Amino acid sequence: MKFRRGRDIDESFTTFVATRSHRLIVHAELLCGHREQARDIVQSVLVRAYQRWSRIEHDDPYGYLQRSVTNAVTDWWRTAHHRHERPVDVVPDVPADEDTTLDDRRTLLAALDLLTHRERTIVVLRYFDDHTERDVADTLGISVGTVKSTCHTALRKMRIALDDDVRSSPTSHGIQEQS
Repeated sequence: MKFRRGRDIDESFTTFVATRSHRLIVHAELLCGHREQARDIVQSVLVRAYQRWSRIEHDDPYGYLQRSVTNAVTDWWRTAHHRHERPVDVVPDVPADEDTTLDDRRTLLAALDLLTHRERTIVVLRYFDDHTERDVADTLGISVGTVKSTCHTALRKMRIALDDDVRSSPTSHGIQEQS
């Protein structure tokens, strides 16, 4: 009977990875800004999660792993100066199923690169992952007011950068200024 349960866990985990790992990778990439590093972080998180899958799978596995990825990216940022690594500027090939263009991805990542780690994390959690301000505050262990003010500052930085990019571009990439 125990062997059967192990097989069920394997099947459940494999199905989860097949259906949700891409979104976790995109989440990690938006947080850290580097696709290959994001893949490495998600892979490490999934390896650790597999060992606890029987406890994770019945609650909210995506939420649990998303928070784990966020924490792993935070750890990666904290230890970056120890590694002496420098990410490359060239974005690797984008899979065919991506729904954004390579230029849009580069523009978004460049705007996110202007933010501090905290600003970037809050923007990704709020707008990419569609969490409430309260959820973001709880996830990061900060107040809702800090989430609001940090998000406001980060979005202002991104708007300025994107407006400058649009003005310097021969075509506006379909971005229209809102009043």
